[in-house]
Amino acid sequence: MSPRLEPGDDALFAALAHDGRAALATLAAASGRSETTVRRRLEHLRATGALYFDVEVDAALLGASLSALLWLGVTPSRLDAVAREVATYPEVALVAATTGPTNLTLSIGCRDDDALYDFLATRLGALPGVHQVETAPMIRTIKRSGSWTG
Repeated sequence: MSPRLEPGDDALFAALAHDGRAALATLAAASGRSETTVRRRLEHLRATGALYFDVEVDAALLGASLSALLWLGVTPSRLDAVAREVATYPEVALVAATTGPTNLTLSIGCRDDDALYDFLATRLGALPGVHQVETAPMIRTIKRSGSWTG
């Protein structure tokens, strides 16, 4: 169970969303707390899993110049197994169970069109339970990360 929010947490999260590397003094000033209180609060939030830090790197720098969103139709009894399997694939950045016409969404990065084709035809195509795949290559990313607005 995640901890309850405390007074000052909204401001603390907003400051972290603005700069995840902000100094304790900056976070203390933003949240109206002492540095010691902020340090303890951050340690508690991180220890409980309520707060974590994520690093975002342009996938093209890692050789994945093609990004795509995929919507998979998976037999319900195979949903967990397929989700866990595709989560191990290095091309896959996000796996989410969804509702609607499809029930699994992926965000992937591939080196080029041939690698995307291979991923679709041989990797996903070989998974038992996957009966539908819709693919939407991303042609331009306008915003990649979001921040919490409270």
